[in-house]
Amino acid sequence: RTSTQALAHTRRGAAAMAMTRHLSVLALFALGMQAAAGQTVEWVAGTSLAGTTFKTYMGEQVCIDLKIKGPQDQDLDVVKATVEKPGVYPYAAGNAAAAVFAYPHDEINFPASGALTAKVDFSSASYRTVDRQYCFTPEPGEECVYTVCFEGQLIANSGVPTGVVTATASCHRIEVHNSVLKLGGAGHKAEVASLSNLITPKDGLTVSAWVYPECDASPVARNESILVFGSNRNIATPYGADTGLDIRNAIMWQEDKNNQGSFFYYDCYSGAFFTTARFCCGSWHFVSFSIGEDNAGTLYVDGVGEDKLAVANSLEKLVTESVEFTTASRPDNGLDADDQGYFRLGESFKGYLDEVHVYNRGLSAPEVSSLASNRRPVGTVASLTMRPGNSTTPTLTGGAATIDMPYPVMVPCVMGMSHSVGPSDGSCPTEVFGWGFTDSVNPKVSFGGVEVRATYVNATTLTVETPGHISPRFVDVLASNDGVSFTDTAKVGKAAKHLYMESALYLTGQGNSGASADFVCLDLPTRAVTFGAWVCPKCGPPVPDAPPPPAAAAGR
Repeated sequence: RTSTQALAHTRRGAAAMAMTRHLSVLALFALGMQAAAGQTVEWVAGTSLAGTTFKTYMGEQVCIDLKIKGPQDQDLDVVKATVEKPGVYPYAAGNAAAAVFAYPHDEINFPASGALTAKVDFSSASYRTVDRQYCFTPEPGEECVYTVCFEGQLIANSGVPTGVVTATASCHRIEVHNSVLKLGGAGHKAEVASLSNLITPKDGLTVSAWVYPECDASPVARNESILVFGSNRNIATPYGADTGLDIRNAIMWQEDKNNQGSFFYYDCYSGAFFTTARFCCGSWHFVSFSIGEDNAGTLYVDGVGEDKLAVANSLEKLVTESVEFTTASRPDNGLDADDQGYFRLGESFKGYLDEVHVYNRGLSAPEVSSLASNRRPVGTVASLTMRPGNSTTPTLTGGAATIDMPYPVMVPCVMGMSHSVGPSDGSCPTEVFGWGFTDSVNPKVSFGGVEVRATYVNATTLTVETPGHISPRFVDVLASNDGVSFTDTAKVGKAAKHLYMESALYLTGQGNSGASADFVCLDLPTRAVTFGAWVCPKCGPPVPDAPPPPAAAAGR
């Protein structure tokens, strides 16, 4: 062979060897893929049942158990599934858990403070298991409802996910609730033993509570005790029985036959001090009194006494009131060792109470104002959150009970709307769906920072008319129970959107479709007329027939 022929033969041989090596690599890769395809990751016993609803409260931890099994020679892990797979998860059509994840709970949202933690893993000769827990302790701003989903995942020895995951995602619902005290009238009460003994008379006193007086159909006016520091003092003396002053400090409610009411402070030493009769029943109110060391006291209702606009540039005002008084009356604190003082809630009150706080000092007006929205006040001698196991838990008698119910300091979350698209000029009635709504004096919804008053329907629904906005654009929709603190989308893991669009008439060009406005002819004073329009002709083939209605499509 010539040198040229030899060189060509060498090159052909090298190319053949390279092709052989390339085919070998492909073959090995294919074999690896076949091996991976034969490997599975599956949920095993010990995993919380998919579709389960977990219930928790502020500051109380809830955990979801997640356990998977896979090949012994591969790493495994449980990860969050953060993007929905329609028809697969959060639920598949016809799945028993479908109702749990129906709209507006069909999108995944994780709370900001939740976390996956490792438990004890196990390996055998043929398989290995990985045990994880997802735990969540609600913080302020996270009192929402969550749809959380997880997948088991196979990880190659290189640390890269192989794409092999559990056949189904494990999806669950977490609901964050709030407890309130329900009182049904005569005989219903709650009492905290020896709370009076924690009050030093010379240091002043402040008591606050969220109060919801129920309306009744009775035309008869009534007085009701909301909370009372009292005394059962009955000491024999040479001059007769010393019964002391039985009502030492109290907040009370008086309702007229028209369901308008007054809150008032009362004690047997100084008497009664009323607000005007302009507060409504059937709604939450923040009520407190503060008495200083100098015996100067103030009763506050829904603020510190200055009415303010419910919404900027509106004529509607929020009613607040403060009433000043003077009293030397203090709780019977048992310094004489008789232990006859008591603190009772709702002895004749019909309605709901929550977040009762007691201080052994007088608070200033700004401190009272900030207390209205504080989930975790400090410096109290007692804080009643109406949850079992709380450091100060009242004893319930006569039918009093705790129930789940939102109250105004809860920050609600928005999950969706009945109309997610609306005209840019606003005035579109829509329902806002969410969690933690309550019947407060100032519920609001914010559309891209433009706030409007809302109407309470129930704990998961508000109604509202959309405000006008610049179009077209998406805006975040947020809600508030107190008109101040709105949904924190970062904390609840979801931002509900509303799309503002210009209104336009769409014509298909088929049949006699169109619009009529003959009435404009009545406004023409002469025969002269000029008119015009913005028109966007659609190019291309004819418009296809309209799809069948959803009911007909579902029946196919």
